[in-house]
Amino acid sequence: MGNVDEISSLNQREKLIGFFYVLILFVLTSVICSFVLFFTDTGLLTASGKEEALEQMARIRNFEKKQASWMDKINSVDERISKIDPSLNASYEKREINFILGEIRKEYVQNKWDERYHIFEHVAQFYELRMFDKERLWTTQKNIEKFSADLERCRNSLEKKKIDLMK
Repeated sequence: MGNVDEISSLNQREKLIGFFYVLILFVLTSVICSFVLFFTDTGLLTASGKEEALEQMARIRNFEKKQASWMDKINSVDERISKIDPSLNASYEKREINFILGEIRKEYVQNKWDERYHIFEHVAQFYELRMFDKERLWTTQKNIEKFSADLERCRNSLEKKKIDLMK
């Protein structure tokens, strides 16, 4: 029966060692978690994140204000281009439109570091192309009218020659 006493004492001893092992792991884990939760300065990280978010919001508000302040000029350019008559040689009107478009483009050039301001460059290019297209369309229509008139004159002349030849 000495064997049974040795086995039970070993089991008791193993249980005691296992208990202390688990106890040490529990205390060590508790100390590490407490240190992380209570003694690290997480407020510094969140404060800098908040400051960055506030700065970004301020930049967005500034961009929105600039965008709103330019809307009157952009609407003015839109109206002027809609009203412009390419048949009239109103170079002063075209110069005025180009001047305003240059001011709009300048807003982008001054703030190239911020991608949002690229919209000002796009708007200026859009209206320049719109004005160019309007002039080109007018020129094309005038050429078509001229060619149609030439064709009609040619047909009339051909008909007249046919009649003259038949006589």
